[in-house]
Amino acid sequence: MSSLRFLGYALSLGLLAGCAAPSARLVGHWRLDDDASAKVLADLSGHGRQAALGEGARTCREGGVKTVFFSGVAESYAEVDVPALADFSVAAWVNVAGMGSGDKPYPRVIELPGGFLHVTRQEPGRLGLTLGAGGSIWSGAGETFATGVWAHVAASYAGSAASNAPVFYVNGKRVPFVSGKPAARGVAAKAGRATLGNTGARNRPFHGLMSDVRLYEGALAQREAAALARRAPDGQPPRATKVLFKDELPVADISGWRRRQAVIAAGTKEIYQGHPTTLLMPDNRTMFAVWCVEHGGAAGPMARSDDAGLTWTRLDDTLPPGFGKHRNCPSLYRIVDPAGTERLWVFSSSHGMDRLMSADGGKTWQEQPPLGFRCGMPFTGMARLKDGRTAAFGQMGVEGKGQGVVMSVTSDGGLTWTQPRVIARQTGKDLCEPFVLRSPDGGELCCLIRENFHTANSMMCFSRDEGETWTAPVDTPWGLTGDRHEGVQVPDGRWVIAFRDRALGSSTYGQFVAWVGTYDDIRHARPGQFRIKLLHHTGSPKDGYGWANVDTGYPGMEVLPDGTVIATTYIKYWDDARRHSVVCTRFKLKEAEQRLERRASGR
Repeated sequence: MSSLRFLGYALSLGLLAGCAAPSARLVGHWRLDDDASAKVLADLSGHGRQAALGEGARTCREGGVKTVFFSGVAESYAEVDVPALADFSVAAWVNVAGMGSGDKPYPRVIELPGGFLHVTRQEPGRLGLTLGAGGSIWSGAGETFATGVWAHVAASYAGSAASNAPVFYVNGKRVPFVSGKPAARGVAAKAGRATLGNTGARNRPFHGLMSDVRLYEGALAQREAAALARRAPDGQPPRATKVLFKDELPVADISGWRRRQAVIAAGTKEIYQGHPTTLLMPDNRTMFAVWCVEHGGAAGPMARSDDAGLTWTRLDDTLPPGFGKHRNCPSLYRIVDPAGTERLWVFSSSHGMDRLMSADGGKTWQEQPPLGFRCGMPFTGMARLKDGRTAAFGQMGVEGKGQGVVMSVTSDGGLTWTQPRVIARQTGKDLCEPFVLRSPDGGELCCLIRENFHTANSMMCFSRDEGETWTAPVDTPWGLTGDRHEGVQVPDGRWVIAFRDRALGSSTYGQFVAWVGTYDDIRHARPGQFRIKLLHHTGSPKDGYGWANVDTGYPGMEVLPDGTVIATTYIKYWDDARRHSVVCTRFKLKEAEQRLERRASGR
């Protein structure tokens, strides 16, 4: 062996860095400190597994460190052939800038044939890890790392063991894990093409810097992981970064008002109640709620309240048997046709928009033929147009990737609909789950839109011609950044709009919150007045999946003539083994404002 090759091999074992040689066998080691403009990344393991760099990644010098920058676009990757591995470990230094522009915000550190390690966002500026192997998925719980700084991440998987349990390390510390989809047995990673910084399908690109990527056959011991994490590429020890909240609006926390809350459907250890919508009838007493079982799962449940949400009666057994075959976040609307005939509708996204209809105010329900629309979700917004027709708003895939907002119109109270047409799309954004409200003068429609990459604010667009044309999407104010907006206008003219909080830097990130402000605040992108924490969500990765901390916030919002707002969502209501429940709370804005005043005065 040449002296130069021996030197590289010694570096790969960590001998010159003061590390003990790992017991796991190194099968690939890419320091990613290759010369500028290099298109092939050297393998220092001694196995000759050079990695080919894609056009969206480049070698660079950043802060005095020679490294590789992955730009977060589809062509950002490095490819290499790897052997079959029953037990494997991966380790790398990462400096994450963002969550990439993939179809979901799960940027890959590495993808193997049959396995992967990716980054997940657990809260603003805080990241975690998810490992997959053979269809099984595990997420780290507890120790996190920050964006914008070097962090060492590692994971081991024992595919040959009966328990096939993984081990996570962050900055050399062992991290507990939770399992979202465990396998019954171990599954080995196959030989073939691996990808650093992306998937083979180019749909989960990493965005940031990466250094010293290692692939092992076998499991890393904690002492070995700690040795690898001793010094970051910049020569400094890894450092913990304190989370700094950057709230742009004050928060009125009413989540502790348990006497104002009603559990519509309690979760159990086995049953997850999810994704409700509600409907308040014109008598201001009768309310309906509809939801699904499991996350985006089977429809079937429905409940009615005869006292404006104080108490509830389940209606499941009175519904058509076919409703249990509908799936994915059913939505509930009252549509009045131009002749004044009222119909109630439940839409779901299975089979191209399945439907239930009631022509007698919800006393009986009949299954209707599906609409046949391509949809990831059922309609999430509706607006009555000036000519008596009703416009519905939803989402669908556009241009082969990503999602855009679509609009469809009914002239007969929901019996038939026009083919959906795209009204909002944005390059580099994933737009979905729209909610539409009308301006005080009645002349403008505003569409608030979830932005599903969660790297910036939500978006909005406007129409002055009853939806015939729409402005290009622009950012909402920071305080309106969230998922699945739904709102009501209270008697003093202000809007109360609820959603799952996704505002970067928010102290209530992932919680069920409401924004309070005027239509003009929205129209002119002003901050608004304040936000309300409505209910407390106890979800965390210990519940079995990495995004459990944000698994809430699909709301129903209703308002009574006296200004009482009734907000409903699905939520991990109890901090124990019980799963999600459907819960509503009630309040008036004056009460929330008094809570803010007491907080400001220190009372």
